[in-house]
Amino acid sequence: MNNPSPTVFIVDDEPLLSEMLSDYLTQQYAGFTIKSFPTGEACLESLHENPDTIVLDYYLNSREKDAANGIDILQEIKKQNKALPVIMLSSQKSYVTASPSIMYGAVHYVIKGQEAFEEIYQLIKAIV
Repeated sequence: MNNPSPTVFIVDDEPLLSEMLSDYLTQQYAGFTIKSFPTGEACLESLHENPDTIVLDYYLNSREKDAANGIDILQEIKKQNKALPVIMLSSQKSYVTASPSIMYGAVHYVIKGQEAFEEIYQLIKAIV
């Protein structure tokens, strides 16, 4: 890690998952500054804070009709800051969901599961 105090944004509409990931990351490395957002729009409003990386839920807002999903938010993030690393997080193990994530600029696609938090931690360490 080159940055001694990296800022990580977590964007997920499942508060428990966001809290668990945040706790895990700060236990692994106390220097992380973690900000969690329940919506992609809230994250976009805070991009001026220049996070070092973003962990973004693929199926963000899947229960809300006409709400921006993870791919929509990923595209907007990349419009505003093409170099900002985004890690997509999804429960889907399908090429159909992974492919658009990478195509629109995500640096990695992580499948939710037992090892996901450690994988995210290792990716963030490599990025920052």
